Amino acid sequence: MGFGAVMEMQMYLGEDEGDSADKSCSGGILIETLLNIRTVASLTIEHIKSDEYANALQAEHSGSLKTHVYKGTASGFGQLSQMWGMGLMFWWGGWLLVNQPGKFSFVDYNISMMSLLYALSGLGMAAQGTVDKDKANAAAERIFALIDRESAIDSLSNEGKQSF
Repeated sequence: MGFGAVMEMQMYLGEDEGDSADKSCSGGILIETLLNIRTVASLTIEHIKSDEYANALQAEHSGSLKTHVYKGTASGFGQLSQMWGMGLMFWWGGWLLVNQPGKFSFVDYNISMMSLLYALSGLGMAAQGTVDKDKANAAAERIFALIDRESAIDSLSNEGKQSF
């Protein structure tokens, strides 16, 4: 059931899409063009940017049927595993209540079921917080590079213009 919850959360939150910060994708080209619209207009390269955007859209959607079949299968398998898991838990709880009536009450069963279901829901959400090791290392390298770099402005230096 935990696997199914993780699969569904990835599908619903779009984390199976990959890194969207790439400037060669259609969204990157569009954002770059809109942020630099004055430069694009002054160089009269609107038609070039339009062609780049159209080509990027075509490249992104060339294998869309295969991608959608994969995503649909993954989402369906996620729901299937969750429903079969819940069905098994309900069946097992019913079997325990009928065959061993003195050990568990219906309230005890409901408490255990709800705690298990909430725990699995939390597992699915917590799995979204896990980070790819390579991405985490790259982020740490960028942070340490910023910390370790020597600033162009040295406030302790005696060089430069001084006014008192």
